[in-house]
Amino acid sequence: MIKKVFVLSNPKIKGIEKERAKIEGMLKNYGVSLEKTPDNADLILTMGGDGTFLKGIHLTNNPRTFVCGIKYGKVGFLTYSVQNIEENLKKILTGKVKTSKRILLEVIVKKEGKTIREFCFNEMVVFRKGVRIIDVTVSSQKEEIFGKLRCDGLIVSTPTGSTAHSFSAAGPVVSPDTECLLIVPVAPHSLCWRPVVVSSKEQVAVKVSPEALIVIDGQREIEIGASDNVIVKKSTKKVNIIMDDDGFFDRLKSKFHWGS
Repeated sequence: MIKKVFVLSNPKIKGIEKERAKIEGMLKNYGVSLEKTPDNADLILTMGGDGTFLKGIHLTNNPRTFVCGIKYGKVGFLTYSVQNIEENLKKILTGKVKTSKRILLEVIVKKEGKTIREFCFNEMVVFRKGVRIIDVTVSSQKEEIFGKLRCDGLIVSTPTGSTAHSFSAAGPVVSPDTECLLIVPVAPHSLCWRPVVVSSKEQVAVKVSPEALIVIDGQREIEIGASDNVIVKKSTKKVNIIMDDDGFFDRLKSKFHWGS
């Protein structure tokens, strides 16, 4: 049973405050405590699109906290429709819903004698800072995967992220229950490249030249240069999400016209 809920809404959406008041009213009617911070919440409920959902993911500190989204944005691949929301909220609060425990990536950046650690739910993107393309080298613990690949950037993604930025860069669609890492070059200057899928047990090392920008889930940015080292690996943390009853490929059909 979910008793404590933290609501996160996107203030840029027109009319969202009125919608939030409705949702909070429903939650109160079900005897739920509305939390001012996400720290002790049983559920982080997001109101917006995928970006708001990702912000909710990054607010989780407790491994028992669930994250659930209501779609007020554009795509909302992992979110509930606002239609029938009162009925769906009742199911969510009583635990009569589909849940999924997803892997996260840990991103370790060693820069100027300092170590920066971040985690991501969808992907880490390495992208050029200026107008010129960059050289990217990607290695596993055992061997080189891409050597001096000239490109606009590189994506290292979770299976969940295979329908996010990686999808736009022609990466493979991967069932979210699969434990693996996706490595997808962005606009490579080559005819001889393919996205790569490696075991989630691998540690992927990335080097760039001359400089680039790391973007974590579209939420955080880190500048890196040729002397910096980047390691990406499966995190020891996982995150619990609540989803509607549609299957993965049913959502691909409804959101992206899969197979049309």
